[in-house]
Order: sequence, then C-alpha cells, then structure tokens
Amino acid sequence: MNKKRMLVVGGSSLLGYKLLENGSCFELYSTYNKNLIVSKNTEIIKINIVDEKDCQKILELKPDIIVNAAAMTNVDYCEQFREEAYEVNVIGTKNLAKIAQQLGSKFIHISTDAVFSGEKNQYVEDDEPNPVNIYGKTKLESEKIASEVSNYLILRPSVLFGWMPSKYLQVRDNSVKTRNFALWILKKLNEKQKLSIVDDQFSTPTLADNLAENIIELIKKDMQGVFHTSGLSCINRLDFSKKIAKTFGYLDNFIVPCSSKELKQIAIRPLQSCLNCEKIVKKGIKLLEIEQAIEIMHNQIKKEEPELIGETSEKK
Repeated sequence: MNKKRMLVVGGSSLLGYKLLENGSCFELYSTYNKNLIVSKNTEIIKINIVDEKDCQKILELKPDIIVNAAAMTNVDYCEQFREEAYEVNVIGTKNLAKIAQQLGSKFIHISTDAVFSGEKNQYVEDDEPNPVNIYGKTKLESEKIASEVSNYLILRPSVLFGWMPSKYLQVRDNSVKTRNFALWILKKLNEKQKLSIVDDQFSTPTLADNLAENIIELIKKDMQGVFHTSGLSCINRLDFSKKIAKTFGYLDNFIVPCSSKELKQIAIRPLQSCLNCEKIVKKGIKLLEIEQAIEIMHNQIKKEEPELIGETSEKK
C-alpha cells in the first residue's frame, strides 16, 4: 500500500521537527526558509511561503497533506513589525491554502490560543475570537483563509513546548524565539540566572510531541474542522516554571513572581487563554496533564542533553 505524501511547511520549527520524527508512516517532504534542516527519509525543499511563485514548487510534489507549521511566533516582534507578521502569517497561509485547494490536498493549519482575548476562564471552539495583539490578529485572519480550503483542519495549541536538538536552535532571527518557554526556563536555571515569571497569565501548555502524534492520528481519522489540541492543565507561567524546576532537579529560588504589568511586555497578552479540549478528547484523541508532558520532556533531555538536568533531580 502506497504511503500518503505529507508536506511539513516549517520543518525547522519545534512542531515541524516532531512531525518529521514521528511521521514515518508517510512519504515525508519538508520546507525550510532560513534554518536548514536535516531529517532522515525526508526530502527537504527551500521555500519562502510569502513568495507565491516560490510556493508553486509544491505543485510538483503533489502532497496529499500539507501541514502549515510555519509562522512568525514571537509575539513582541509581531507587535513591532506588523507588516512582516502579516506577510508571513496571513499571506503565507493564503499562498499555501491556494496550492492545497488546487491539488485537493488536506490542509492542516496550526493556530493558537492567542485568537482569544483572555477574558474568560476557558474557551471552547465556538467561542467568539477577539485577539488583543497583532500575533493573535494575524493568526485569526489565517484561520479564516485556511477554513476556505475544501478539506481543512485548524488546530489550536497553547504555549507549545518541548525538546529539540541545539543545532536547530542556533541559527534563528528575532521573529522566532530561540527557545520555547520550557527550554528557556531550563537554560536559565542551568545557568543559575534569576527569572521574573508572571503569575497572572494562564494557559494550557502543549507538548509538541503530543501534538505531532495527534496530528498524525487526526489525518488517519480524516478529521475536519476546528479543534483545540492543547494540554489539559490550566496553569499560570509561574507554576509551570516551578514544575519544570522540580522535575529537572533545580531549586526554584531563582524563580521570582511578578505581574504582567510589572514585566512590561511590548505586546498585550491574554491573561486567561486556557483551552477546553473536550471536543477532541471525545473523538478518542489523547491529551496530557502538565505533569505527564514535563515528564516526557525530562526523559528525552536525560537521554539527549543530560547536562540540562539539575543536581537535585530524584530521577537521575
């Protein structure tokens, strides 16, 4: 039986990396723009998604599935460079969606909890989006574009985190944060640096490994529509950081609480953007509690980058 062709757009992203690592059941293709990737059994193509003509290279590949994991995700950078954010997150999605429609490919678009204002404790898929920053606004607009493809799937994770090899983290520009939140916390703890972490921003952090596995499962089930696919635990950034510290064997005395007002981030952040994932759980998709997710990441790092494990770890 022939394998389906899956094209991962944005293969050098955290989610892109995890999809390529877990996608052996597909004939794999991946794109990159600035950060070259090397992945076994994957054909790699350089494409700038903002360039409509460049995107036409995809027509020759004829993928059955296109996963759009490419985006400008640095929230503060998006706020400062609005046109660039619009080009990548909206025009880029438009170019890919057009190709997907032309080929009859399934189009999987990765969105975010940032499409919501954060004024409600938990959001379901049918809640009215009302983003408070440019990043959220561009992602909401890209959702609307993605939903016009005949066979579409829009997934909303929240605070995507996980381990990836350091070689993928070195060549980055400011539009994408070098490390996801959990890896950043670990690096700072490892360097014994003081961390001011907000205690009033709540989300449902998503382990990238789990999301990648779920995307593959959703393809097999041929699911369509909009789904929340985050973790199951609604937690603030401070408590998330402390759980990471404890699991990885660090004292949390370097982690100091502060409010969003005190932190003075460039872009406004939604304060309560926890996602309710009952809709997808009822379809048989397995999501994780925060402790399970951090434990999986811990086990990977213990094997792949043990120097990040702290001295007081009970799990050595």
